[in-house]
Amino acid sequence: MLELKEPGACYSAGDYSVGLKKIVELWDRIPEPKTETSNAYLVIEYAVAMALKLANLEEAKKWSDRAPAFIEKRKDMGEVELLQGKVAYERGEIEAAKLFFKAANKKSRGRAFQDEDAKLTRFIVLVPVDNQPSYYDP
Repeated sequence: MLELKEPGACYSAGDYSVGLKKIVELWDRIPEPKTETSNAYLVIEYAVAMALKLANLEEAKKWSDRAPAFIEKRKDMGEVELLQGKVAYERGEIEAAKLFFKAANKKSRGRAFQDEDAKLTRFIVLVPVDNQPSYYDP
């Protein structure tokens, strides 16, 4: 989606407020049903990332709540649950974050967490036990 180039440049420059504004404008231009538009899910990921950088947790939640609509169309492999888990974690909703991370780990067989911050992966033991992810509280 070529339209993401400009908000991406804003993100890279640390201009998250302007980038988020551009993302909102882009989202509003995507026709309904948005799930039918190629790469529309990426708009959600950009919006969540920028909202989290701005510490605007309500905005991040609003955007992450849109993500599940894309699961089936994208043949999602845990990205949606990982995104929702990150937002839940930042909002202090640790139990919800654990549930999202558990689903993301199971769907992705651990791949979703390969490049993630240790503050998130500490909630999950990425070595499967009986082919099921295991959790612990630090």
